[in-house]
Amino acid sequence: MSAPDLSVLIGGVRFKNPVLAASGCFGYGSEMEPLIPASLFGGVVTKTILDLQRPGNAAPRIIETPSGLINSIGLEGVGIDRYLEEKVPKLVGVDTRLVVSVGGHDIEEFARLAARLDRIDRVDALELNISCPNVDGGTDFSTDPELAAATVRAVKRVTGKPIWAKLTPNVSRI
Repeated sequence: MSAPDLSVLIGGVRFKNPVLAASGCFGYGSEMEPLIPASLFGGVVTKTILDLQRPGNAAPRIIETPSGLINSIGLEGVGIDRYLEEKVPKLVGVDTRLVVSVGGHDIEEFARLAARLDRIDRVDALELNISCPNVDGGTDFSTDPELAAATVRAVKRVTGKPIWAKLTPNVSRI
């Protein structure tokens, strides 16, 4: 008996199965290898990448409540230069799709990051983290439909890679 075909096609990208490690839960794609190989997943969505390295929020970052957990990591990250130099090479040859999550303080930062990642063959798609309030002013781009659309348009102009927009649930109508 052969294994069932679990592959799915999402936005022009074929994933070998529909299970993806979500952004922020799996680091940049290689950090969890000793515990669970990335190759078991259909894809990995990386931690959000910004232009510059960012320390994130001070501790405590996670607080337990009676009904769950609240976290506030603050987009801690290595920045695009270190990501390309240190993280991407570790994923060459890993049998899974790579979706890179990008963030920005403005539309131009989203576009700059997308343009740099467009040249990287190992990157299969881009997730635009327009839902995160950890940017200047504390407003996420996805609460404003015009700003969200302008961000996606700017990124589409500089990349041919599939684009996913990560939306916030904090609106009355999506």
